[in-house]
Amino acid sequence: MLKQLVDGAVSVFSPARGLARAQIRAREQRVLAYTAGQILPRGKEWQASRKGPNAELRDALGWMRRRSRELVRDNPMAARMVSVAVAHEVGYGIKPRSITGDETVDRKVITLWDRFVAKSDLHGRVDLYGQQVQMATTRRVAGEALMRLVRIPPAEARRLRLPVPLQLEVLEPEILDDAPLLTGQAESLRVVSGIEFDRSGRRVAYRMLRQHPDEGLAPLTAGGVRYDRVPADDVVHLYRAHRQRPGQVRGVPDLAPVMMRLRRLEEYEEAALEQAKVQALLGVFYETPTPAEISFEGEPVEQAEAGGEFPTELWPGMVGNLPPGATAKFLQPSGAGAFEPFAKHELRMIAAGMDLPYDLATGDLSDTNYSSMRGGKIAYRMLVEQDQWAMHIPQMCQPIWDAFIQAAVLFGELEDRAGGYPVAWNPPPFLMLDPGKEIPPMVDAVRAGFATWDQTVAGLGYDPRQQSREIARTNADHDRLGLILSTDPRRVANSGGAQDARQNAAVELGARGDAPRQPAD
Repeated sequence: MLKQLVDGAVSVFSPARGLARAQIRAREQRVLAYTAGQILPRGKEWQASRKGPNAELRDALGWMRRRSRELVRDNPMAARMVSVAVAHEVGYGIKPRSITGDETVDRKVITLWDRFVAKSDLHGRVDLYGQQVQMATTRRVAGEALMRLVRIPPAEARRLRLPVPLQLEVLEPEILDDAPLLTGQAESLRVVSGIEFDRSGRRVAYRMLRQHPDEGLAPLTAGGVRYDRVPADDVVHLYRAHRQRPGQVRGVPDLAPVMMRLRRLEEYEEAALEQAKVQALLGVFYETPTPAEISFEGEPVEQAEAGGEFPTELWPGMVGNLPPGATAKFLQPSGAGAFEPFAKHELRMIAAGMDLPYDLATGDLSDTNYSSMRGGKIAYRMLVEQDQWAMHIPQMCQPIWDAFIQAAVLFGELEDRAGGYPVAWNPPPFLMLDPGKEIPPMVDAVRAGFATWDQTVAGLGYDPRQQSREIARTNADHDRLGLILSTDPRRVANSGGAQDARQNAAVELGARGDAPRQPAD
């Protein structure tokens, strides 16, 4: 910056010396170590922004959101990519496991949580896991999503029969009052895009408009105030902070790197369709010595006199007459070229920009096999788990759990424990491509001690304690009824033979009352 100021000052007083200094600067740029960092000669047309993380977004973010939403509404490929990504990120819900160490307490907490899940939506349309899908979808499309933690007065909560005095409201990011950088009030130092920060740089409040700014409704204001100041502790702000510039406070739509490619592919497809339509215009023209009639969709139309206007519109299968001396000439469009190779190339680039395997992004399995699909899923799984554990769980799931526990304690549903109520989270598992090949290594890992049974069950998306109780209950029912299934490892070996024939006979006899019902294992 200092060099530029000095060079500019020299140019004002001595253009010749200014030109000489500019030539020296150009030679300096040519010997930089990195080609991408050189201005001349190869990089002279490459203009890159030097703005800060929030200034860079200020004017572009609104356009990106609107275009992203339009693509998801109208473009089937964009809609599919967003749906597939959200299905892998949150699926049927990222669920908690209470891990206080007291099984009775844990069971009570999860029972209360399940009741809260059913009643969490302030508008009563979906449950909490449906709200997770709303948040993940909004974040994908708009770059970020907001959720307001609504603290319900205890009397109102009892009237509404809520398990705890807490409900949640999912909001679009436009609800934030997009104010410029300002000096804040006494409790905050600055405001960036509707978010207030204190002197330490911590978020203290969100300025939320009282209605969506683009709904076209009359403003609902009291005393001229257009927004409510909501404490940061009552707001869940979900965006990909871990993959954006440090200091960036708003999120960017996931479609941003591929918007123009999706648009270009649409235009290319339209050009190919128009070419096909033109090539389908097979017609016949007759040239006669006297004016005649032409037929248009079965209706006779009088032929124009010589020198008059002749119909210029074409349609498939038309038969028409030409005036004497007229000659019909047809356009021969070259077309848009080979459609499929270009479309596949573009779709591969789009899938890469969306961090999706090509087969998942497009549904095209024509060039895939088990090995290629498995290799793609391994890399994709790492990206999904990164978003789950670096974004969804710390930014959304944990704050909701903390607010739920706080509300339950204040409501008298849970006791105030010294150690609190720690939790472990179970994201939805990745479906197996080939269980026959994937389950045996899991069993071997547990046998070798590389993983525990609890870790393996949790990795499949289940609660190990609940799974143990279900297995015990199922085994007891089968023993009571005298059922011996090939899936019961207590009774049947992997080879299909009985583990202990006498024990199996005791189970069958016990079910008829001829022997003790519970054999010794």
